[in-house]
Amino acid sequence: MEHRDPLTSRVLGALREDGRASYTRIAESLGITRKRVTQIVQRAVEHEEIAFTVSVSPDLLALQRFGYVQLRLDGPVAPVREALVAMPETTFVADISGDAPIDAEIRVGADPHLQRTLDRIRGLPGVREVRTHLYESIEINLYSPLRTGRTGFRLDAADRAIVRHLQRDGRASFLELATTAGVSPSGARLRLARLVRENAVKVVGIPVRRDSPELPTLGVGIQVSGDLEGALARVRSLDPEFLAVTIGSHELIATLAADSIEELIDLADRLRSSPEIAGIRTWVNLRTVKEEYGRGDRLAEG
Repeated sequence: MEHRDPLTSRVLGALREDGRASYTRIAESLGITRKRVTQIVQRAVEHEEIAFTVSVSPDLLALQRFGYVQLRLDGPVAPVREALVAMPETTFVADISGDAPIDAEIRVGADPHLQRTLDRIRGLPGVREVRTHLYESIEINLYSPLRTGRTGFRLDAADRAIVRHLQRDGRASFLELATTAGVSPSGARLRLARLVRENAVKVVGIPVRRDSPELPTLGVGIQVSGDLEGALARVRSLDPEFLAVTIGSHELIATLAADSIEELIDLADRLRSSPEIAGIRTWVNLRTVKEEYGRGDRLAEG
């Protein structure tokens, strides 16, 4: 497996944290020219390695419950994969290693939406078993705002127009956002700053991982030894893309990313050797077929 150029990883890493980060500031922090940063980003966009969008707090999407499923199958994966990708409740779908060849993250509204969604998945032809883990809390999600609990937060028509435009182009200029929303450029800037400050939206440079073997990710189911907070701190120290406290056969579920298989192996070894961790089960995301934090988000009315 090829190692990505470290400079490219650092530039794209900065945009992963903030999809609207200034190229000038990134260049200054890395000691390179703004032109070099621009070249790296343009190449990544052209090669579909990164996409800029905005993801929306679940509270503004009328979403209330979240979970993760792994499916054991009798027969081929393709028909089940196609059905999962088509479901609006799935945010993430991947072919994975192990006895359960496919997994999905689901996000649903009020009960009984979750049960009905699981019933639909169990009813898919070829599905033998559905292993379900409910998210008690989402501690880290690099590509989506954490659930805010601010159900009283409201978007007006101009806010909605800005969010929808950013879903198509996360780095759109404030002039473009202003024209779309019918406000001034300074007004668009203030509105976006407020949305980000309130954790209502997050502009992200999200990796495009379809058929991208140079960007491996590792799913990890974790059993905790002793105090949960100690285990959370240990996993956080590995800079996971995702971390959730779960109800199911695992107490934590995490997604670890690296630029090489060797680095992933090292991260898994560090977890195994941690006194806060009683045990782990890992699976490789062999191919990500759906990852929609942003463009697939549909704002709730009201």
